[in-house]
Amino acid sequence: MRNTILKSGLLALTLISTITSCSKKEEGYTINGKFTDVKEGIVYLEFTDGEKKITDSSTINNGSFTFKGKVSEPLLYVIKLKGAEFGTRFLLDNETITFEAKKDSIQEAKFSGAKQDSIYKSYYKNEFKEVNDLVAPVYKMADSLTQKGKVKLTSEQKAFLDKRWEDLQAQGDKLTEEFIKAHKDKLAGALIINERVVTLGTPEKVKEYYALLTPEVQNSFYGKKVKKEIEIAEKTAIGATAPEFSQTDVNGKVIKLSDYKGKYVLVDFWASWCGPCRKENPYVVKAYNIYHEKGLEIVGVSLDDKKELWEKAIEKDGLTWNHVSDLKGWKNEAAVLYGVKMVPTNYLIDPEGKIIDKNLREEALHSRLKEIFIKK
Repeated sequence: MRNTILKSGLLALTLISTITSCSKKEEGYTINGKFTDVKEGIVYLEFTDGEKKITDSSTINNGSFTFKGKVSEPLLYVIKLKGAEFGTRFLLDNETITFEAKKDSIQEAKFSGAKQDSIYKSYYKNEFKEVNDLVAPVYKMADSLTQKGKVKLTSEQKAFLDKRWEDLQAQGDKLTEEFIKAHKDKLAGALIINERVVTLGTPEKVKEYYALLTPEVQNSFYGKKVKKEIEIAEKTAIGATAPEFSQTDVNGKVIKLSDYKGKYVLVDFWASWCGPCRKENPYVVKAYNIYHEKGLEIVGVSLDDKKELWEKAIEKDGLTWNHVSDLKGWKNEAAVLYGVKMVPTNYLIDPEGKIIDKNLREEALHSRLKEIFIKK
């Protein structure tokens, strides 16, 4: 599973910037934009953090458009054409910025004058790219050894590949740490913690890096986001009382976590569209079949937003335990409460309602359950 996390991490987009007070020289921002292949139309400026919100629109005249406004501090926005699903994301500060792009490759837009965006891209083009460039050969090696999934790896081959992935992870972690330390007085530090370490690192590392940030950065929009993640991590740490939640099952019945008080329960966050989740499901089925009669319960919390796909996946994978969802996707209220940033994620809770383990995968799940129920 460490390979899945690493691969997803290496593909994850990194976001950085600096604080407004260090670079703000203008009263507001001006974006002078140009599409080389769009003469007329409408273009939107959209705030992307949390609820997406179109904050402004501009008419394209002979390929050109302009946005004017003011932000309280550098924030992530998207420029996108009307009717388009995707746009290009950038860090907007109170600067005079020029933008140039083509309709079908807007994500490769060129910005100039955007100092905050330039810092963001420096991480992506340097630290991120350095490790990412080393990934392709490992993928190629894995495909060659498995003949693209047709041949099972020997234990020696698996150990060799695992070591390569671990080395890459360590190298990526080192570069990320160096960047955070070098930018502890800038929003770049907070953003890297939030986008890389919160998702792929440990709660201990998040707390350690957050403490390095200057008070000004800690009090920024993105600094406060990191602090919130620390608070969530503390509430869902091993030894903490599992936060209560309730959602409806596939039949509309409300199920509460507290309904399982007195039993061991595995809260399993997953989704029908999640490949690693579907790959993990047979191990969860095996665990349930072995330990359910001994006292194990499972509650599947789906991050789906389409009930039909959710129900089909439950049936196809033979998941016979209780399943709940509010069908809000990544905004699933239980997932937000537990700070879930990737799926699958799970929490093992004891009869007293305490979290005793989390993120148990494959045989590790079976080993932990065997340890628990053999003692009983």
